[in-house]
Formats: sequence, structure tokens, C-alpha cells
Amino acid sequence: MKKRMHPAVMVKILLIIGICAFSLFPIMWCLSTSLKPESQIYEVPPRWIPREVTWVHYGQILRDSNMLHYFKNTVILATGTTLITMTVSVLAAYGFSRYKFTGSRCLIWTILFARVLPRVAVIIPYYIILKELKMINTYPGLILVYLTICLPVAVWMLKGYFDNLPIEVEEAAVVDGCSPFRVLVEIVIPMCKPILATVAMNAFVLSWNEFLFALTMTDGKAMRPISVGLAFFIDEMGVHWGPLMAASILMSIPAVIFFSLAQNQMVRGLSAGAVKG
Repeated sequence: MKKRMHPAVMVKILLIIGICAFSLFPIMWCLSTSLKPESQIYEVPPRWIPREVTWVHYGQILRDSNMLHYFKNTVILATGTTLITMTVSVLAAYGFSRYKFTGSRCLIWTILFARVLPRVAVIIPYYIILKELKMINTYPGLILVYLTICLPVAVWMLKGYFDNLPIEVEEAAVVDGCSPFRVLVEIVIPMCKPILATVAMNAFVLSWNEFLFALTMTDGKAMRPISVGLAFFIDEMGVHWGPLMAASILMSIPAVIFFSLAQNQMVRGLSAGAVKG
């Protein structure tokens, strides 16, 4: 005799399905629109599955030298921001976790407060600072601003993880003659793969999708990332939906790949830790 599913379980399953459908709807609609010929995009009622699939919009984007340049800028900015975020946040979080000094608690809360501030409240001060440093419309200037978004969360996430690591392992390594830096690199970091993958994923996705700071701190096409470039498919002639949707799908692919790789690493690290524990 088959057991009936408990109503609470059924409600949870339906809720999960509803949330997944709500999350996937914009992506599927974007993909559908990118594959439609121009004449089918404006059909009423709209069709989920195009009668005729076309790749002309993707070809248009891939042949557009400006879009390829925007893509290159985005890769440089996201990669640079992620690498610097990982390096600085590991050192800062380890220092806050293992070393207590005067004002450390105030400083760590100040770092978090910098992330809590809305971006529109700090965009003018950031612009003035970068202008005085002659870093407007440069890779270092944009990466520096992106770090203000990524670093606070990364430092707090890593500090919480370091606080829960057994300090006895590090003390044993110090007794064996390891310097503090070697302890961090050879002992602590290998034990932190799950959280490091999470921090890297968070920093990469945030910097890859950043729009407001990129729009404000760039002037012209030279440093413009692809998130800003997408906005220029909207002009006085209207919205160019086909190329815009195609560019949006292409833009999301690297972020999805990075997310998948980081997620796999995080799961492997958690599984290894469970087995060793």
C-alpha cells in the first residue's frame, strides 16, 4: 500500500517549485526573445516557443567590436576585483580573528558599515576621490570602487569561519617552526576551501554585474563594461529587444560557469571536511 504524502511536505514541494519557476521565468523569457526573429518579438499574444528560431541576434552581438571590447573590460575588472578581494580579505579576516588589538572591534564594524551604506550615498564622494587621483575611466579606479562592495562581506564571512577553526592545529605548527605566514598559507587556507569558493563566487558575480558605479566612473567606450553597454540598446528609436536579450544571455554565461565551478568546489570541500571530521 502506497503511503500518502504528508500535506506539509506537499506544500514545501509546491513552494519550492513556485520559487524556482518565478526565478527562471525572466531567464527563459530572455532566451526565448533572443531566438525570435524581429517580427515575432512584438506578437500579441506573445509566444514562449518561437515558430522560427534565428541566431541573427547572437551573430550581431559577436560581430560587434564594441560589445567584444566591453566583454574584455568586464573580464579584466571582475578577475582583478576577485583576486584582490581574496588576497586582502584573507589577510584582514585572519588578523581580526587571531590578533586582538586596540580598536579592532570598532574597525571590523566600520568595515561592515561601509557595505551597509547605499551606493547612491557614496557615489559622489567616490567620484571626487577618483577624479583627484586621476583614476576616472581606468581599470584601477573601477576595481578600487568595486572593492568597497566586495571586501566588507568577504572579510566578515572569512572572519566568522576563521573563528570556528581549531587554533590548536596552528599552535602545533608554530611549535614545529612555522612562521605566521606559513601557518596561514599551508595550514589555514587549505582548511577553508568551502568559504574561499563562496567568497570568490560572491566577489566575481558582484563585480561582473555591477552597473551604477561602472556607469558613473566611466566616460566613453574605452572602459565601459558590458553591464553598461547593455543600456545602450535603449535609444531614441526604442528598445532593441533581440540584441539586448542575446547580449544578456551571453553576458550571463561566464558568471554561471564561475558559479558552477565555485559551487562544485564548495561541495567537495564540505564533503571532505565531513569525512575527515
